[in-house]
This record gives sequence, C-alpha cells and structure tokens, in this order.
Amino acid sequence: MQPAMVFGDDDDLDQRFRFTAPDNEAPAAVGVSGVIGRSADAAVLLAGLSRYTVGLQIDLAIRRRLDPDPTDPMHSTLGAGLLVGVELVDGRTVVAGHPPWPPVDGPVLVYRGGGGGGREWSSTLWLTPAPPPGDLVVVVACPSLGVDESRVVVAAEALRAAAARTEILWPREPDQAHPGIEPRPPDVPPGGWFEKALAATTD
Repeated sequence: MQPAMVFGDDDDLDQRFRFTAPDNEAPAAVGVSGVIGRSADAAVLLAGLSRYTVGLQIDLAIRRRLDPDPTDPMHSTLGAGLLVGVELVDGRTVVAGHPPWPPVDGPVLVYRGGGGGGREWSSTLWLTPAPPPGDLVVVVACPSLGVDESRVVVAAEALRAAAARTEILWPREPDQAHPGIEPRPPDVPPGGWFEKALAATTD
C-alpha cells in the first residue's frame, strides 16, 4: 500500500489530482455521517467521506421540509448559497471555491459535481492533499435556507483507519493521446440554404 501524501508534499503532488480523485484507487469509507446543521425547514447532511491516498471526497446533502416555491433560485447547492469549509489540525482553513483558482502551495477544496431538485440536493467536494494526522473539521452554512454556521469533527482515528484501508488497484498508466477527429458534415438538402451556408464556412 502506498503511503498517503500529506500537506507539505506539494512539490510531489501530481497536479491532475488537485481537481479530481485518482481513478486507479479503491477509496475507503470514513465512518462518519449525519446532520451537520439545520433550521426549522432545512438540513445540511454529511452523507459520507471517502479516503484516497492523496485526498478526501466529501459528500454533502441538503434536505428541505417543504417543496420550494417555483421562483426559488435553488438550481444547485451553489445557487442555494451553501458555504463549505474545512479546518485542518494545524489550524489552516480552506473554503470551497474560494479563491476560484486555488494556490499551488496549500490545501485545495473544490466542487466536483452535484444536483437534485425539489426537497433533495447533493454536492460532492474534493479535498487535497490528504490532511495531516489529527482531527478534521467540516464547516457549513446556508443562510438562504436559515442554516447557521455549523460544524462536525471527524476524529483522527477514523481518518487513520480509513487511510490504512485505501487500496491502489494498479499503477496509473499514462493517458493516451486522442487526436482530434474531424466530424463528418451533416446531410442537408441539395441546393438549399444549409448547403450554401455550410459551404461558406469551409471556404
């Protein structure tokens, strides 16, 4: 099993993993989940944590008691104003999406996707490099849903145990080069507008 990279190893951290988890690893679940913060009509949940050798995947969820109004701007967790941050044992902090282009010499917390609708929304985030040994604090707030700043502490032992179960499936092979493929022109009625317009783009 390959040892995890920790903060301070940025010179060795492969840049491709700053925005996505390794695709040649089987992550280990960190045994923690539950409500982080809530209001009378909404809750932000920690749905799960997955430990990779070079980082953590954080899965969050929003639940609402009532169907949103049709004019509700909550088209995504970002649109809902969900704030997510992490505090490391050494006191360093990082907020998801801020700054938009994270520095190369510190922790990175980025959104990897999400979606939903109505009363249920989900969001996946990626934290890298792997946090140093110690407790990890996940902080959330969603003022638009009345959820005040709240936090959950992920115990150092749970993180350590998950790190020991992370498995590298095989050495990651280099990405293959994919030369550009020229798309075939569409079939259009002869002598018509589309034939003339398409011909003009190739002149």
